[in-house]
Amino acid sequence: MIRGDLSVRSLAEFVCRQGDLYEARAGRQVEPEEGIAKQQAVQHQLAELHTNYQREVPVEAEFSCANGERQVKGRMDGLWFDDDVPVVEEYKCCGELPEVADSVDLGQAWCYAGMYAWSQPEIPDIEVRLVYLHADSEAQRCFSERVSTARARHVFALLLQCYVVRIDAHYARVRQRQAWATQLEFPMPSYRTAQQAIARRVYGAIRNGENLLLEAPTGSGKTLAVLFPALKAQELEDQVFFLTSRNAGAMAAMAAVSQIDPRQEQLSVVELTAKEKVCFVPGMPCDPQVCEFAAGYFDRAAPAVADLVAQKLADRPAIESTARSHRVCPFELSLDVTLWADVIVGDYNYVFDPVVRLKRFAGHDQLHLLVDEAHQLSPRARSMLSVSIRRAHVSRAKRTTHPLIAKRVASIDRALLKLRRTHGQGEHLVDDVASIERASERLLETVAAEDIALEQYPEITDLYFDVFRWARSASWYAADVFTHIVQIEDRDVSLTRACLDPGTYLQSIYSEHGAVVRFSGTLTPLSLYQRLHGATNDMVERAQSPFGHDQALVMIVPDVPTYYRQREASMPKLAALIASLVSAQPGRYIVALPSYAYLQALSACSSDPWGAVFSQSPGQDQEQSKALLEEFSATEEAVLLIVMGGIYGESVDFTHAKLRGVVMVGLGLPPPSLERNAMQSHFDATEGDGWGRMVAYTQPALVKNIQAAGRLIRSASDVGVICMVDQRFNSAEVRQFFPSHWVPQVTRSADVRRLVTQFWRTTQA
Repeated sequence: MIRGDLSVRSLAEFVCRQGDLYEARAGRQVEPEEGIAKQQAVQHQLAELHTNYQREVPVEAEFSCANGERQVKGRMDGLWFDDDVPVVEEYKCCGELPEVADSVDLGQAWCYAGMYAWSQPEIPDIEVRLVYLHADSEAQRCFSERVSTARARHVFALLLQCYVVRIDAHYARVRQRQAWATQLEFPMPSYRTAQQAIARRVYGAIRNGENLLLEAPTGSGKTLAVLFPALKAQELEDQVFFLTSRNAGAMAAMAAVSQIDPRQEQLSVVELTAKEKVCFVPGMPCDPQVCEFAAGYFDRAAPAVADLVAQKLADRPAIESTARSHRVCPFELSLDVTLWADVIVGDYNYVFDPVVRLKRFAGHDQLHLLVDEAHQLSPRARSMLSVSIRRAHVSRAKRTTHPLIAKRVASIDRALLKLRRTHGQGEHLVDDVASIERASERLLETVAAEDIALEQYPEITDLYFDVFRWARSASWYAADVFTHIVQIEDRDVSLTRACLDPGTYLQSIYSEHGAVVRFSGTLTPLSLYQRLHGATNDMVERAQSPFGHDQALVMIVPDVPTYYRQREASMPKLAALIASLVSAQPGRYIVALPSYAYLQALSACSSDPWGAVFSQSPGQDQEQSKALLEEFSATEEAVLLIVMGGIYGESVDFTHAKLRGVVMVGLGLPPPSLERNAMQSHFDATEGDGWGRMVAYTQPALVKNIQAAGRLIRSASDVGVICMVDQRFNSAEVRQFFPSHWVPQVTRSADVRRLVTQFWRTTQA
């Protein structure tokens, strides 16, 4: 949906677009700045040739729609008179002159002619002229038609009416949704503790356009408590984007939508799924010559969009089914439907990744962002902003048969090999990246100048996208929050432009949108996350915990060594500790460890008191994970060994498994690296001593621990044991991350069984 005043180009794109998706570009790509310069040169020549020549002539027209009076505006590139007949010109600069005019370009020219005809009704005729200008030769190809001003007015009126009919239908649906939302009741019999307070605070944030950081404990029902008030607060042109960092978050959001609108009668909801997951064609060619769903996409897209909007709930199955029936690309269809949606559910990258973010939402100040699992926002943003060029991709690209591309690839290879000769094995900070910059830019220029289709040279694809992102990163690179690191292992070389602090960039994204609510169960200390998110002056709120201090026995066990070199010797003691927990109260337990190697070593030391032993495996897909969880949940006495930070430690709800306890073995600090050390130095310098280690090492570890512990207490009736095995859990640096409802006590491993027995006796009394 196009909001506010309407540009002529937007109107033409909305009504006139036809043909293929990913239409092949003829000739080299012409940058906007170059195109403007070429156009201005031609305009200057015409001004000397025609004394009545005018350029960049503003035109506008008012129109009515269901949301009031609006204007369509634009600037005619050229206007002059040929024997008293006005000639309206639209220029397009291109790398190769087309044989046929583009439908959108032609529609834009007709809009200008029609708007001018409306302003000059006494003129009988008008000439509509679309001129393509070759960027290199300055040759021109003109598509021109002289028509009556009455016809020009009628064409423009028809284009505008096509837009108004669609926009009016949208507003009619949204007004119906608004009336429904006014009467909407919370979809549960009652609020959980603090859930109503969360809902009220989020409602106020949406209404007031705030940027709010909200900590709401895991298990407090925060997804529903955030989404419900956001929908209640929606104005006519508002949209809500529920952003997730994991698939489980998207599933929770879609489940909440189903609770709020169980009959799927009111809310228009779109679930965005990654292109590679929904593409119907093996290899995801994105080429109309290969993909029938891309060929003629724009000729069939409008009825497909209308079908999905009518269905209301556009989840992945509905999108795929509709796309197949209309023979259109499912991914592009899902993006087109977002324009008409009340709620969009999708990954962070659709808003925060500077390369793949949805440009149709850029500057949309009535799009409210609900950022789920906000403890993941800073590391995800750092990853999105960081770029790398890998020699492995260079080696693959060297197989190319294209002689010019081969030369450019060789230049990149020489630049990387020079780094290897200069620095030697290992990780190194790099000050000078000028040679790789030049070599990368030349590769991009050659691909554009030679009009190379990547599908024809698949060996260069990975390297092309490496250098493409590297070149694009110049627009967001800032020397004070980025560093360059080269990693050399044998013949492999990888150069990374690493983001250390994405706060300023994140703030720029917030400013483009409406309200922002960043929420999670793991945001302590709040001041730290505000700084990481670039929002130190914005609002913060901590919801009251719905859980009592007596629901969990929280123990710190410092006398079982977990440091790498001590693990093997302490393994029997760790196994005995777990046996003590299970013997004191049989049931289901999770044991979270820092690595798969540690997990496998502990699994080998398991004993009979543990009961059945299940283990997370590297590379498990969604179906395998689901099967493991079901088997674990169906076993009365069992221990599940997981890796901290994986799917079981953060995204899975163990409600049906009814856990008795969670054991966290080791602090799980990230391994030292140049990048993390650079982060440490940056935050120490900008925020003070101690901040660096907290940001670079302590916070990433504690997020995994607190999230794993959050699997245990999910409701007011849940009780259990949280056992943290590592002496470092008792430091002030670490304790500041603990949830407010924890009352940890330090105990020796020999005393664990006694304390646990006493806890369960008291709890079950």
